[in-house]
Amino acid sequence: MNLEELEPSKLISFLYHPEEILRFRAAEILGMKVSGTKARNLILRLFWHLNDESGAYCVGAPLGIAEIGKNNPEVFDSFKNKYVSLLDDWEVERRYVAYGIGRLAEIVKDAYPNPVEKLREKIEEIKDYSFTVYALIALKKLGDDISDLKLKFVDVKKLIEYYDGKKMISIALSDLLKIL
Repeated sequence: MNLEELEPSKLISFLYHPEEILRFRAAEILGMKVSGTKARNLILRLFWHLNDESGAYCVGAPLGIAEIGKNNPEVFDSFKNKYVSLLDDWEVERRYVAYGIGRLAEIVKDAYPNPVEKLREKIEEIKDYSFTVYALIALKKLGDDISDLKLKFVDVKKLIEYYDGKKMISIALSDLLKIL
């Protein structure tokens, strides 16, 4: 199936997909397909799908929000604070929020809460290497000096799977730190 041929409403269904790579790709394509009012409405809809009350929790919603925001910065500017605040919501896939912050670094750098402070706080709190990978990449894109964090994780040989913008990569955290 060619995701590029799908309408935005069908792409959203792939944000629920069990295959993680399809969530990332669907989000990227979704971000390129919508603009203006449609982008704003889809961002609102995806935020709603992060709420238990919606009855349709969407694991990939933070990815969709980020990609729509990346391609529609004028629309996303009013959502940047709320997006960074998703890091405080334990029910949300926070590694996707960290990934999104990296994708949106130029837009969210002046958000409140401060994304650098919030990512650093959550690295300590969450203690999950899958989150840490995306958080470190985001911190680097935000211009933060991560040398202290590199030292902290330099000996972590655990293989982590992460999306590099093209494919899922499996790499030891210590090896990833060498290229950051």
